[in-house]
Amino acid sequence: MSAAPSSAPQSAVKPQTTLERLFQLAKTLQFAWFCGHAVTLVSSIVYFVTYCPNVYRVAYVGVLESFGIITYQHYYLKQSSLQDRSLSPSALLLNDDLLYFGMALVWFFTPSFTLSLIPYAVFSLFHVLIYCKSVLLPQVFDMGHENKSVTAISNFVRHYNERSMYWMGSVEIFTWVLLTLRALLFRRRSWIVWLSYSFFLKVRFENSKYIKSSFAQWRVRLDGIVSHSSVPPSVKQWYHRFEVLLLEISRHRLSKDTSAAHPNPTHETRSHYQ
Repeated sequence: MSAAPSSAPQSAVKPQTTLERLFQLAKTLQFAWFCGHAVTLVSSIVYFVTYCPNVYRVAYVGVLESFGIITYQHYYLKQSSLQDRSLSPSALLLNDDLLYFGMALVWFFTPSFTLSLIPYAVFSLFHVLIYCKSVLLPQVFDMGHENKSVTAISNFVRHYNERSMYWMGSVEIFTWVLLTLRALLFRRRSWIVWLSYSFFLKVRFENSKYIKSSFAQWRVRLDGIVSHSSVPPSVKQWYHRFEVLLLEISRHRLSKDTSAAHPNPTHETRSHYQ
C-alpha cells in the first residue's frame, strides 16, 4: 500500500528519556497508523489460533483505522497531487488504499471469512516492520542502521517484500474461488460478499501487476490440467467457455486507464509496504 502518513514536525526541544521520546512520537498521525497495523497483525495471529469471532472484528477495526488514516490523509489533508485527489469514480478506483478500506468494511459487517484476513495481516506485518526499523527503533531507542535488529528487519523486508505481493495475489484469487462456491451454495450473505469481492478483484486486476501475474500462472496451470486426456470433452468445453468469458470481461475497464499518459504508473511499480 502507500507510504505511512507523514509525521508532525518534531519539537524544538528533543525529549531525553525513552519514555518521553515514545510519548512525543505517539502524538503523530503516523503512530496512529502504525497502531492500526499492529492491532491488525496481533489480532490476526490470535484469531488464526482461536477463531474467536470478536477477535476477527477487532482485527478489522485495526484495518479500518490504518487504511482510514491513509485515505483521510490522501483526500482531506491533501498530501498528494491534484490529479491523485480526483473524486471521479474511475479515478477513485485507482486508489488501492480506498479499495482495501471499502472491502474491509464489507468483511467487517458480514459473516467471518478467515481467508480474507491473510492479505491484511501480511500488509500489516511489513508495515509494522518498516515503521519499527525506520521510525520507532531509531527515534525512540536510538538504534541506527548498524544495529543488528535493524539490519535483520531490513534484510527480511528486502527479501520477502516483493515475493509476498505475488503470494497475496494468488491468495486473493483463491479467495474469489471460495466465495464463488459459497455463493453457489447460497450461504448467508454470500452473494453480497461475492459481488463486492468480484468488483474489488476486477479493479485490482486492471491496476496490479501482481494480480495479473497470479492470474497468468493460474491459467497456465489450469490449461495443463484440463488438457489432460483423462478430462472429459464436456469439461474442456465448459472450461474454454469460462476462460473466454473472463478474457472478455478483462477487456472492459472499470477504473481510469492511465497507461497512455504514464507508461510506468506508480500504483503498479511501487510496493504496498513502502
